[in-house]
Amino acid sequence: MKMAEIPKLIEQFFLSFDVDQRLNRFSFFLIRQDGVILYQNKKDPKFNSHSIGALLGGVWQASAALSEFIPTQRKEIDYRLSFDTSSEGIYIVPVDIEVDQFYLGLIYYNEVNPGLVKTKIRDIANSLTEYLKMEKGTSFEVKPQHARVLFEDITDAEMDRLFSFSKN
Repeated sequence: MKMAEIPKLIEQFFLSFDVDQRLNRFSFFLIRQDGVILYQNKKDPKFNSHSIGALLGGVWQASAALSEFIPTQRKEIDYRLSFDTSSEGIYIVPVDIEVDQFYLGLIYYNEVNPGLVKTKIRDIANSLTEYLKMEKGTSFEVKPQHARVLFEDITDAEMDRLFSFSKN
């Protein structure tokens, strides 16, 4: 599978996937490792999607770097990231696509059962993985030798603009 095919397959998946309304009332995003959003379930004027993608990617990378201090190493796909209270928060899970690293992030609030919405996000990630494997078999192309690093070549002016949350 070529990287160029991924966005179209992702779009087809979400068009055919019946997202539970309990989950669909919140914003969720599928992003690449570098913070580029490949899918978001709704456009919310209070969210700057580029900033959301960069922040989700950045918080995941920071957490993954911190996890290297844990004596027993696990694969990244085994982890999930949760920053929450009993009724609201942010939840990020990796999506097992062998071409590159992708993450499904959820921003939720006023939720009586956050465990349920987290389970539903994990189910979507698993279903997306299975869908992509069925669509193209298991013939994923090999990952590039050097992975993209978020903010690797970004200027100070671009960082200021990225986190200004103003409409330009």
